[in-house]
Amino acid sequence: MVTSLVDEPTRTRTSVSRLMIRARRHLPAGVAASRDPVASGLLALALVVGSALRFTALGSVGLNSDEAVYAAQAGSLAGNPHFSSLFPIVRAHPLLFQMLLSPLYRHGVPDVPGRYVAAAFGVGTLALTYLLGRILFNARVGALAALLLAVMPYHVVLSRQIMLDGPMTFFATGALVCVAIAARRRDGLWLLAAGALLGLAALSKEPAIILLGSGFAFVALTSRIRRSLRYSTAGAGLAIALILAYPLLTAISGGSRGGQSYLAWQLAREPNHTLTFYFTAVGAAMGFVLLAVAGLGLMIFHRRWSWRETLLASWLVVPFVYFEAWPTKGFSYLLPLAPVVAVLAAVALVRLAGDGHWWRRALVAGLAGACVISLLVPSMDGIVSPTTSGLAGAGGIPGGREAGRWVANHAPPGAQFMTIGPSMANIIQYYGGRRSDGLSVSPNPLHRNPSYTPIANADLALRRGQYQYIVWDTYSARRSTHFSGRALDLVRRFHGVPVDVERDSQGHRLIVIYQVSS
Repeated sequence: MVTSLVDEPTRTRTSVSRLMIRARRHLPAGVAASRDPVASGLLALALVVGSALRFTALGSVGLNSDEAVYAAQAGSLAGNPHFSSLFPIVRAHPLLFQMLLSPLYRHGVPDVPGRYVAAAFGVGTLALTYLLGRILFNARVGALAALLLAVMPYHVVLSRQIMLDGPMTFFATGALVCVAIAARRRDGLWLLAAGALLGLAALSKEPAIILLGSGFAFVALTSRIRRSLRYSTAGAGLAIALILAYPLLTAISGGSRGGQSYLAWQLAREPNHTLTFYFTAVGAAMGFVLLAVAGLGLMIFHRRWSWRETLLASWLVVPFVYFEAWPTKGFSYLLPLAPVVAVLAAVALVRLAGDGHWWRRALVAGLAGACVISLLVPSMDGIVSPTTSGLAGAGGIPGGREAGRWVANHAPPGAQFMTIGPSMANIIQYYGGRRSDGLSVSPNPLHRNPSYTPIANADLALRRGQYQYIVWDTYSARRSTHFSGRALDLVRRFHGVPVDVERDSQGHRLIVIYQVSS
């Protein structure tokens, strides 16, 4: 009897050990727990620093124009009367992220809660990047890649905002992880999971569909999963079926006209940046040092090129070429490429260190530290001293929340506002709940976002008393000096009186609201 009691813990431990061994056998190769203390330390550091950079001071600056639209769509989905009359549910993009946010925007005029959800997607992407690096190479590569992405200003700034690109990148990186598992295990069933995740990425933001081309490019360039062509086709079909759910549902609900108008506008848009925009603006945000390390790593270790590098290159090159050729360029469009760049840089650093002498490992550790610091400093600076960058989607609008709340508290119900452009109009409508229109909105339907209403004749509208306020802001003024001058000219002609002025910490004017008389 005593012997059986003594042996019971031993039998229990043995049973647990057997279960753990069986569980590991069913995990994808490369996903089992790491025993590398360096990798474990780097991963822990990545998650802690990445979380701090994404969750700290999220409410220091009010929403920008895109954030206001997506948060207001969430409010309209939830039936919030403050938003439903000013922000229609069906606008430019699918609504998966907005649906996830809608419970948080059911009442009042909240702004920050959506940023916490976006930041959570950002931290989740760090974990997926670790899995990607580990499955393709080893745990140390995955952990270092997660750390590099954790401090990358490009990913930090976009995952701190209510933007669709963060959730899209999360699901797209999950799809890439599934493709990596399928290729490593030669198990085509994982391609179905990849297709489902890619469909969710496109339901977050439709450009993710381009990554289907990356997947088929990988299948065409390697024989790793060519035998699983039926699974590749089925995965692509699953992704397309999920993507088609949105236009079908909007057509049934009667909102397809808005989607068609938006598509026509996108196809007819004029170029908004030069061909070097992604190399300069986005390259700087990703980090030139990081990009150089990733590129040099591919050159130095080109003899080690395998299906792994082919997969990463396919995921990188296809969307980059597409967006570079597409006339309209957005700061956030290349975010799904950030995890791939981080993995390429990490594998280059780990290979450089190798198993050589201590001095070689020390030099590579110094280079890795320089990469991290070169990314961490601008990321921290953007949190400590938030400013608007002048690039759509690159940050909040200082003073916008304060001006919008002044409107909500002081402007009479039914008052209408004239702004320089639609960006400030969205912010005024979000916080202030008053109709706002931008001077710069084109009267040509092919040259304007169909969600915006043009002001055909500003002088006549002011004489008739249609607008009672004109809003000037420095963000819009920098983007369009012509319409900034036009707004100030109308202020002078209609005896505008400043009723609210928002300033920065140095006393410079950010936003001025003028009350005008007809």
